[in-house]
Amino acid sequence: MKASLSWLNDLLSPGGLSADAIEHALTFAGLPIESATPVAVPSGASDTCLDVEVTSNRGDCLAHAGLAREIAAASGGVQTLRDAAPALPAPTPTGEDIASAVTLRNDVPDLCKRFTLTLIRGVKVGPSPAWLVDRLAAIGQRSINNVVDATNFVLAEMGAPSHVFDLARLSRDSSGKAAIVVRKATQGEKLALFDGTDRPLRAGDLVVADAGAPVSLAGIMGGSATGVSAATSDVLLEVATWNPVAIRTTARRLAIRTDSSFRFERVVDPRTIDEARQRLVSLIVAIAGGKVCPGVLDDTGGSPLSDAPTIPLRTQRVRDMLGADVSDDQINAALRVQGFAHAGAGASAGATQWRSPSTRTDQRLEIDLIEEVARTVGYDKIPAPDVVSVRVGPLQGEELAMRELGRVLTGAGFFETITFSFVTKAAANLFSVPGAQLMSVGDDKRGSENILRPSVLPSLLECRKRNQDARATVDGGIRLFETSSTFYQLPAEASAAERRAQDGLRGASETRVLSMLADLPATGTNHERRQQGVRLIRGVIDTLAQSLHGPDARLSIIAPIPAHAAIKGLDPAASAMIQLGDRNLGIFGIVSPAAQSAFDLAAPVMLAELNLATLLAGYPPRTRLKALPQFPVVERDLSLILAESVTWHAVESCVLATRASLLEDVRFVTTFRGKPIPESKKSVSLRMTFREPTRTLRDEEVNAQVDAIVQKLRSDLKAELRDGGKA
Repeated sequence: MKASLSWLNDLLSPGGLSADAIEHALTFAGLPIESATPVAVPSGASDTCLDVEVTSNRGDCLAHAGLAREIAAASGGVQTLRDAAPALPAPTPTGEDIASAVTLRNDVPDLCKRFTLTLIRGVKVGPSPAWLVDRLAAIGQRSINNVVDATNFVLAEMGAPSHVFDLARLSRDSSGKAAIVVRKATQGEKLALFDGTDRPLRAGDLVVADAGAPVSLAGIMGGSATGVSAATSDVLLEVATWNPVAIRTTARRLAIRTDSSFRFERVVDPRTIDEARQRLVSLIVAIAGGKVCPGVLDDTGGSPLSDAPTIPLRTQRVRDMLGADVSDDQINAALRVQGFAHAGAGASAGATQWRSPSTRTDQRLEIDLIEEVARTVGYDKIPAPDVVSVRVGPLQGEELAMRELGRVLTGAGFFETITFSFVTKAAANLFSVPGAQLMSVGDDKRGSENILRPSVLPSLLECRKRNQDARATVDGGIRLFETSSTFYQLPAEASAAERRAQDGLRGASETRVLSMLADLPATGTNHERRQQGVRLIRGVIDTLAQSLHGPDARLSIIAPIPAHAAIKGLDPAASAMIQLGDRNLGIFGIVSPAAQSAFDLAAPVMLAELNLATLLAGYPPRTRLKALPQFPVVERDLSLILAESVTWHAVESCVLATRASLLEDVRFVTTFRGKPIPESKKSVSLRMTFREPTRTLRDEEVNAQVDAIVQKLRSDLKAELRDGGKA
């Protein structure tokens, strides 16, 4: 931010500060001066241009008024903030109402929270007065004409960008009125800008248009076709606020950087528009003449302007955080001089409520107010003790859980990877869920890898390919894991049910996941290797769940993967969705032939991706302690022929539903498909453990309960014993 020393002094009373004094005040307020350069302005007077370093959260200090407020606050009452200089009278509206000559329609209220138009007729465009030319020259700007200079002056003074249209050069609608439409550009539209370039627009670029075509690139630069010239008589003043992300996206893509776009990217609050508009109108009428038409076209998108947030503050908390004995009076005075308004007492003793000024969009929390007190009192006034006591606290639960997760995975032979967050669009499409919108960046340096990955699995596959090319081997096969964030968006029209269905899989815009890759076993038939691979990755997930949630953790498998969660990168015949309790945990399975081919892998691998928050939520695990049994167990194995659609969870639940008094545990053993098992059927083997804690069991006692379990399986699941006989 370039600021004029003379301009700052004009906004202060009594003023008269040197460049060194202002540099000291702003530097200790957190706004260091990068340079102070003497300049000679056109009138022959001397000035100093101060280059102030302003952080991105302090958009209010991209203006002389904001910097002057900081200087006054740092002076301890020696300097006070003046009204705008020069002081100008507010003109009295006369003539026809603006609504009789202009129409306004805002088609994008979510991106343009407020858009205002004011009409001034009969202006005389010409050179600016010497004082205005000097003001702009002192900050490195050249004078264009009195009307355009007025907009640049108000931007530099108050931090409020604006734009001026020549009313006569705006096309009319069917009613004969000049039409202003705030909308998104359509693909293929072009706009000739003030800088002499013709810019092709993309669908989604924000523009201000008339009845025919775009006339301004919203918040960035105006179009040359409707600009003010010496022939202009009637001017239409736009003062608005725009979505920072939308402005930044278009400005970066077109490589256009203006003072207006820079300011909008740092948030212009809709509540600040009225004061800036009135200042601009007064200035134009004072230096260019003309009559202000009654009325203002003001579109807020149908939503009322929100009130300034009220922030609670505990005065003792201020002293505790600063380590300084700051009195309540000092705290209150510091906040008032920064523009905060006292809003009453807080809920607890010693607490107060403060309403932030409309220019301070960065103020939301109590700690923000504490920082304001520290800056205003002065960082140099806060004592620095010679000895600082430090208390080392225990690790947080999530850190302990992450340690346990790493212990389990490294113990299972996995190596941790750290990969980049961007992938190609082709790789992203292989591992994105149906209907998801990929998130990309417009940075040309990223080349084809410009997609924020919706899954970490493409990155692990790329790692596996690099190990393959390097001929790296490990006993048992290469196994990799990574904990990282994935990015994707559901379309705006996605239903609530679709959003709930994704819960626990890839969530909203950013989700932390645990991703795993493991080679299939090297020996056995292809079918055996695939089965063993599925067991391996499922076993790792089981161990993680038991370690992080305790022995009561229950996993259930859903196969095939439902359509809302299916991805092209997994083989649909060898993949499944997994649930932990009633929450979706993630997916696992064998890489699909398409993904294996895309990454040029010599052999298929196992993949899994789990929601990290769901996985860690159970930590610390609940343990159960009991005395070691004194009597032996009796084990019984069953091999059941079941329909393919019957899950292990259904089998386990059916066995437990019998409430067999001697049953201690039931475990999955294996699944077999093939002759002599009929097609569309499978053989599921399970092992049941029976025990009586006070004595040794007899076979006939166990057999009776096994028979009851078999009858339950037959009636509920249509199960058949594989040998055709009794248990």
